Amino acid sequence: MQTPDGAVIVDRGAVKAYYNETQIAKITAKLLMIEKKTDNLLLKYVHFPFKNEQARHYAAQGFARRLQVIRRCVYNVFRIIPLATIKIPPKDELYDAQINIQAFLANVYGIIDNLAWVWVFERGLSDKIPKRHVGLGKENKQVRESLSAAFQSYLASIDEWFGYLGEFRHALAHRIPVYIPPGMVRQSNVDAYNDLSKQMTDALNRMEGNEYERLSAEQNKLLIFQPVIAHSTIETKAPYVFHPQMIADFLTVEALGEKMLAELSNHRDKIS
Repeated sequence: MQTPDGAVIVDRGAVKAYYNETQIAKITAKLLMIEKKTDNLLLKYVHFPFKNEQARHYAAQGFARRLQVIRRCVYNVFRIIPLATIKIPPKDELYDAQINIQAFLANVYGIIDNLAWVWVFERGLSDKIPKRHVGLGKENKQVRESLSAAFQSYLASIDEWFGYLGEFRHALAHRIPVYIPPGMVRQSNVDAYNDLSKQMTDALNRMEGNEYERLSAEQNKLLIFQPVIAHSTIETKAPYVFHPQMIADFLTVEALGEKMLAELSNHRDKIS
C-alpha cells in the first residue's frame, strides 16, 4: 500500500508502521555510530594545531559546540518518536520533536558556515572575502576556489544537499517553520476523508456539536502517522522522512568536517 507521497506502509497484523524491520535495523545501526563519530571529530578539532586564534575559536566554540547540539537533537527525536511508532503521537510529543528538528536544521546550517570560517581565518582570507560571501555552498565561489580541486569536486557533488538544507533552514528562519503533520491519509481513503470533512462542516453549520465530534472521530480513524516534515503547505518542494534524513545530514557533516581537516593539514604542511 502506498500513501500520497509514495511511501510504503507495512502491514503488521492489524496495525501498520512506516518502516519495515530491515529499515529499522539499518537506521538503528547508523544511529549507534553517532556517539563515537561525534567524539572522534570533536577531539580532532579541539586538538588541531591552529596557527590562527580566530580559526581555533570557531573550531572549538562554533563547530564543536554545534556538533554536540546536533548529536543531542538526533537522539531526542529518535527517543520522542521511535522508529517503530504506529499511532499518531500526542501533540506535545510532536511539538517536542519539531523543536529538536528545527534546532537540528539551524545548527547543521550553522556548522557548515563555521567550517568555512575556520578555513578563511586559518588561510588568512578574512580581509579578502566579504563576510556575506563566507560559506561552502555553490554561491560561495571565493571560498570554494581557495580549496583543493578534490574538495571542490566533493562540494559540487553535494550541491543538491546544500539546496535542500537551505530551503528548510530559510523557511524556518524567515518564512514558515518546519513541522510534523499530525497525520496523513492513504490515497485509497482520500475521498472518504474529504466526504467526512464536508459532513463535519455541515454539522457545524447546523450547530450539531455531538454529530461533529462523531464525524471527527471517524475521520481520525483514516489518518496514519508518517515520520515526515515539511514547512509551507504550498511552498515545500517535497516533505522528507526525518529519521533517516537526520542520520544522513549528520554523516554529511562528519564527511565535511573530515575533509576540512585534511585541507587544514595540507595547508599547514605547505607553510611549515
